[in-house]
Amino acid sequence: MKNLLVLICFLVSTIGFSQTLVTGKIIDQNSEPLPGASISEKGTTTGVISDFNGNFEITVSSNEAVLSISYIGYETQEVTVSGQSQLDIELAETAVSLTGVTVQGFAGIMGKSRKRTESIQTTAESVTALNAEGIENAGITDISSFSTLVPNLKFNSSQSIGLNFITVRGIPQVRGGDAPLAFVIDGVTIPDPSLLSQDLYDLALVEVVKGPQGALYGKNAIGGAVNIYTKDPTNKMSNQIKLGVGNGGFKQAQFISSGAIAKDKLFYRFSTQYKDFDGLLTNEFLDEKVDFREDINVRGQLKAKLSSNFSITGSYQYFNIDGGATYYSVNPTGTDGEFTGGILDPNPADGNNVIFSDVLGTSKMTNNYGTLKMDYNLTGVKLQSITSINKVDRSTNGDLDFLELDGLTQGEEITTKTFNQEIRINNAKTDTKFDWSLGGFYQRIEKDFYQNGTTGVDFGGPDAYDTADYINETQTIALFGFGDYKLTDKLTLSAGFRLDMDKFTQDDVLFVTNSERDNSEIQPKVSLSYQANKNVLVYTNYGRGYRNGGFNAQPTDLFNRDFEDETSDNYELGFKTTSWNDRFILNGSVFYSKLNNQQQYILDLTTFIAGVYNYDKSEVFGFELESRARLSNFLDVFANVGITDAKIIEGGSTGGDDGTFTNNSAYDGQKTPFVPVSTFAVGLESSVNITDDLKFNGFLNLDTTGKTYWHESNRDAFTTDAYSLLDARLGLSYKNWKLELWGKNLTDKAYYQEFSPGEFVGSPDDVAWRGQPLTVGTAISVKF
Repeated sequence: MKNLLVLICFLVSTIGFSQTLVTGKIIDQNSEPLPGASISEKGTTTGVISDFNGNFEITVSSNEAVLSISYIGYETQEVTVSGQSQLDIELAETAVSLTGVTVQGFAGIMGKSRKRTESIQTTAESVTALNAEGIENAGITDISSFSTLVPNLKFNSSQSIGLNFITVRGIPQVRGGDAPLAFVIDGVTIPDPSLLSQDLYDLALVEVVKGPQGALYGKNAIGGAVNIYTKDPTNKMSNQIKLGVGNGGFKQAQFISSGAIAKDKLFYRFSTQYKDFDGLLTNEFLDEKVDFREDINVRGQLKAKLSSNFSITGSYQYFNIDGGATYYSVNPTGTDGEFTGGILDPNPADGNNVIFSDVLGTSKMTNNYGTLKMDYNLTGVKLQSITSINKVDRSTNGDLDFLELDGLTQGEEITTKTFNQEIRINNAKTDTKFDWSLGGFYQRIEKDFYQNGTTGVDFGGPDAYDTADYINETQTIALFGFGDYKLTDKLTLSAGFRLDMDKFTQDDVLFVTNSERDNSEIQPKVSLSYQANKNVLVYTNYGRGYRNGGFNAQPTDLFNRDFEDETSDNYELGFKTTSWNDRFILNGSVFYSKLNNQQQYILDLTTFIAGVYNYDKSEVFGFELESRARLSNFLDVFANVGITDAKIIEGGSTGGDDGTFTNNSAYDGQKTPFVPVSTFAVGLESSVNITDDLKFNGFLNLDTTGKTYWHESNRDAFTTDAYSLLDARLGLSYKNWKLELWGKNLTDKAYYQEFSPGEFVGSPDDVAWRGQPLTVGTAISVKF
């Protein structure tokens, strides 16, 4: 392997000695990056676009080459390279843009869904993305708030900090298990889905690409990927302080600083945030708030440009979140009127649900995450190495019967350690018909899981017991490659693959078992795109994704000892259009997914063991549309809709070694649970320069989640009706100061993020998890 890497480095270093690599950054007059600016060498066909941080790399023919830089609404500028390898270029707004006489079209958003910088309007994938300005205007603070802008994507949380449920295109997340989306921060795949609970701030890009992305992101990208890129360290010193307050005792403090330690050579970026929230939901039995949360986050980056071709970036993140847990709602009247519980209405309303447990649940999550990225730019080739380590500690303690009785409690401790190493070689030439990348990947994950409980006097105790105590270890070696070939000026063929080779072991201390399994999965991807003109793209895709299987603690009549790998074959046809002088965007796609061994979670309360089982076959058919129109220079309107028909085709059977089993074939033809049948969002975004120094911006979004089935039986008693949530944000900026007002769930709509029917898990009680009530707040920030 070492000799191979030496040979590769030698070969790529011999490519092209007569050309010069120039890197740089495109910024506006406020030193903010301009993503999507066009940079071209005069007199040649060589050209690139700046990424979401305003960065660019271009290979020019000589040290005296002239670059032409253009961006919608800004004056075109020409710059002579003059032998410089680093150029920071500031563009000025055009007079027409400043007067507002002509309505400016959309500049376009730069994404990185295919591991390279390109406009999402020319990417042959279903992509939704926001750059730094869009993130700030929309008030994106976590994955949940971004998911409301993405059709056929739903993000829910329940039970404890770090326990999330993501559903994308009809594929739900296994409770406490792997998400159906790859989660990527600054190019590093984060395997622990609990980290999706972290706050998002100081970001350059948030992007969701849908459809199986195994060829590009590996296992668990069975439904797509979430790409998050933080802002880069800058050459120019800048600082920001932000303070905020809100209802429920909400308090926020944030500090961001960036600049050069050695100009053009060594840069830093430091950001930290503290949030505290007393809560709004009340446990009526204890008379205490239960949805409290305290969050501290620290992040730092150092980037060293050691030469014009070689740079190293190191980053570290720490966060700690403490909050409430296990505050499930139950029926306030009960079955016999003596105490709460029994059948619960799946649609919450005043008086039909109550939080009434006798234990105040608590949970905690701590994360330490570090990366080291090395980029070596050669003429025509870029070599990149990314090394990362990650450790997540989670704990939960709380009620398990969720009633006022001295009944059952639960405790859980999970530690996950991950090491990643990726080496990637990318094509860096712009004047070629063939664009490509290839590389290798190694990952080691160790997950230590312990779970216990107690039985109180009302349930025949006191007694204490363990329900799980095991260590899972997964090692993955992967090889991957992806390429685009322009068959004609308008027709492009793309193809790629990823071979994942997994070795999984489990050491179960409680049940004294040792298990292991090996798996290899090839995940191909093929697409064909036709750029009819600069404003119309039509594409078709095929892709395969997979989610690895594993072992349950013990077999019961609800699940087997092990569960199988889940695979998805997805076929998609889509289009992207821009019209009305770039003022109207309409994108759409239709898709069909065939799934084998789709995974599902269940908690067996007769044994207190949780497990995963498989449907033999299932399928998903759906479509989605996204649109945005600029009605004037001061007002945009946007809308998106997603429809998903997810069905169990062959449920099969599952069960334990004792001969008992569950016949899931009884649910053949039923809707897959946990999947909203539709999503819909409509909103307004406004930005007005009142004076040269005073600016207003506003954002309004109405997000609707369609009917959701919470069990395979699809019975009305376990089905939530559609509901809508209204969010808004207003901002007023004066020079370097900004005042914000925000509100979420402005109509104070009651809704459930999870509903669990007790009938199928050995409990007489249905329970449900309440969503966040009305929250409002204000914040003030200053840049200096």
